[in-house]
Amino acid sequence: MTQLKRLDISNNAIREIPRNIGELRSLASLNACNNQISYLPPSFLCLNDLQQLNLSGNNLTVLPNGIHNLFSLKEINFDDNPLLRPPMEICKGKQLYTIAHYLQRADQRDEKILEKIFNIVANNITETNFKFLCKKLNLVISETDMSAKSTVSLNERVRQALDRWKMESNNLSLTTAALGDQLTQALTMIGAYEIMDKITALKLFTCAIKF
Repeated sequence: MTQLKRLDISNNAIREIPRNIGELRSLASLNACNNQISYLPPSFLCLNDLQQLNLSGNNLTVLPNGIHNLFSLKEINFDDNPLLRPPMEICKGKQLYTIAHYLQRADQRDEKILEKIFNIVANNITETNFKFLCKKLNLVISETDMSAKSTVSLNERVRQALDRWKMESNNLSLTTAALGDQLTQALTMIGAYEIMDKITALKLFTCAIKF
């Protein structure tokens, strides 16, 4: 329905917006309030003609970083969602610029935190745990890279592996925050508790800084 301009699916029990919603190129108004939607698919950001958006009363916790690309949006409503990123107080003013600015700053902050986490891992992981970590992250590493006899230091090999993992994950449209969560989960699973203690301390420190 490429000519559809207004869509009202409010007050249902809808859990997901279709992945191909971006194909509704002419959509100018979407009212999906009072449902159970918890996620906006990537193609949602292709609704370039969207002017009115009501997603109040759903289960959204995160808004996509690229929401600023919906440059035609004039009216937005995210009230009554358990939003964490951005927090609900940022969305109360119903201003796209404010929301987009927050998400941009949050993304920059997450990038810096992930970089510090990479450094913590590279500086503290053992050869054995490095092998286990690569398996948990589904990273294919050559025998030469894995070898303790490699001319490249363990620190450098770990950084190269993590940078490659990040690049591959970015191709899957994972957020920086999601990457950090994946990495910490993998470290916990392999029993790298000393590294996790350092990462936890880093996260507590960054949370203590007013954002």
